[in-house]
Amino acid sequence: MTAPRVVCVDDEPSFAELTATQLERHADVTATGFTDPHAALEALADADCVVSDYDMPTMTGLDFLERVRARDPDLPFVLFTGKGSEAVASEAISKGVTEYLQKSTDASQYEVLANRVENAIGRYRAEQELEREREVVDRILELTPVGIVVHDATGDVVVANRRARQLLQMPEASLHVRAYDASAWTLYGPAGEALESADLPAQRVIDDGTPIRGERFDVEVAGVHRELLLSAEPLTGGDDAVDRVVVAFATRD
Repeated sequence: MTAPRVVCVDDEPSFAELTATQLERHADVTATGFTDPHAALEALADADCVVSDYDMPTMTGLDFLERVRARDPDLPFVLFTGKGSEAVASEAISKGVTEYLQKSTDASQYEVLANRVENAIGRYRAEQELEREREVVDRILELTPVGIVVHDATGDVVVANRRARQLLQMPEASLHVRAYDASAWTLYGPAGEALESADLPAQRVIDDGTPIRGERFDVEVAGVHRELLLSAEPLTGGDDAVDRVVVAFATRD
């Protein structure tokens, strides 16, 4: 993995270069100094973090932060300023600053800055990786030929993949509501009995936390009956109570 790239902005050339040099000395990053915030904005495409002064003539650090957030709401942004006040800090937080650090004459200030930058980049890259993993999982869910529905602890549908929506004729509008109230399907048990809400597989798992593995049901959708092979698995929270149920089913035809 390439070293993270940091964009350092300060209208004083010596401070812009000093900040970049000190960051490279104290952190495993590549840093570039800019004196013009407008030029720095054009260099954000492959940046992992921004370190900016506050008091600049063409654009304040908070104005610059707004421009950066318009391009990337999550890019780490450290306001590294000699003008410290509660008002500036409060406004910076409200505009989405990642870190706020006041400049000082202490020689260790750049070590502190480097530590803040490394931590911010670590969180940023971890979130990016998690988002990529979510996208992969979402793609798998949409492409699998097995119907998958996720219920929350109240029985509401929170996720239904494409195959589930097709099989159950479940419109997008029925998500986040009780599937058995909003969808045009009826589930039948092994004796041919129409199952009530309390007896549906997801509700059974919510009630007792016991998984269902490979049970057969009959589903009627728009007057057409299909045999289903269904499994359901509970997901528990920190208190070991069921807070999600994943239901997977396939038709026999």
